[in-house]
Amino acid sequence: MKNAGAKKKQSKDDRCATLLAQPTDRKRAVALKLSVIARQLWQRFDQSVERDGLTRAKWTLIAAVARNPGATQRAIAETLEVRDVTAGQLIDRLCADGYLERRENPTDRRAYCLYTTPAAQPVLKRLGEVAKIHEEQTFAGFSDEDLARLESLLDAIARNVAASRGRDAEKKMLALRERMDD
Repeated sequence: MKNAGAKKKQSKDDRCATLLAQPTDRKRAVALKLSVIARQLWQRFDQSVERDGLTRAKWTLIAAVARNPGATQRAIAETLEVRDVTAGQLIDRLCADGYLERRENPTDRRAYCLYTTPAAQPVLKRLGEVAKIHEEQTFAGFSDEDLARLESLLDAIARNVAASRGRDAEKKMLALRERMDD
């Protein structure tokens, strides 16, 4: 007789497959798939660059500054959807490590502009190499038309999510005003 307490341990992929199989509503199933796939993509990429000694926090911030040279700390924090203090602490470390530098902002003496340094270039090159490998693996068998259609659908989802966030913020403001009026 088998031990009732000895259950076979499910792998993460098995648990994800179970989660994805459960919803009967197509929209929910698609939303769950998007969430799981996004998490899996991040994890695979993170594991690849962690071998080079880079955490997600570091590489995402370096990449954000490279894409937005001259941006302020606040703009980078907004881009990464983190608090200013969190971004500031990481920026301090990356400046100390020689990957980023702060320069005076010509239009606002209270803020500094962020730039990558030459030391960040090998990191950015490596990120590009890893991204290319992952893109080839992820989109194997997709035609250009398939990718264009997928991009279009994802853009529509992104617009819907952004609109929903705006409505949520508006509802919070109205609720706050009602409480202030009471």
